[in-house]
Amino acid sequence: VRLLFCLILILPWITMPRASLSSDPQNPQKQKIMALYLYNFLLFVDWPEDPASDTLKIAIYGAPQVYEALKSMGGKTIKGKKLVVFSLTHPEGLDDCCQVLFVGDTEPQVPRDLLKEVNGKPILTVSHTAGFSRLGGMVLFKDPGDLRKDGKKQKRFIINLSAVRKSRLKIRSRLLRMSDIVYGSKPVNLKMP
Repeated sequence: VRLLFCLILILPWITMPRASLSSDPQNPQKQKIMALYLYNFLLFVDWPEDPASDTLKIAIYGAPQVYEALKSMGGKTIKGKKLVVFSLTHPEGLDDCCQVLFVGDTEPQVPRDLLKEVNGKPILTVSHTAGFSRLGGMVLFKDPGDLRKDGKKQKRFIINLSAVRKSRLKIRSRLLRMSDIVYGSKPVNLKMP
């Protein structure tokens, strides 16, 4: 499982030309990679127990290409639950409709409204939009073009631990080691073995 996780998360970034990914946010290849990351994140996130539910639902808002890439994974079993993927058309009415919310490119106010709607609920919020973690989003996928800075390899994700804890979710250490950690809007330097 460890090797598979590493291959799925790292191999696409290694084999892809960086310039073509960073120049176009709607790049279909980039969208497919985000869908794979999102799918694999499910293995490393624990939700509060809900014995009444036998599904794990992913809602996609404002990212039709991510939705199309993930749709084919619907029906697979993750952690004993059937994966259900659907596209949201309205930012309202998110009460217990999903366990994961991916927010794509939208109007600037929409991520705020969506995050306000799910605040404190056990819904993992994920985006690739700059500033998402500062707004209270839990996971931000960094642009592949930004992964090398000052000659040093950068981490691929930003995880807002205060938002994760507030929602009673747990992210496993294996994923945290691959991420920059923020608490609220402030970066935290966690030393992990």
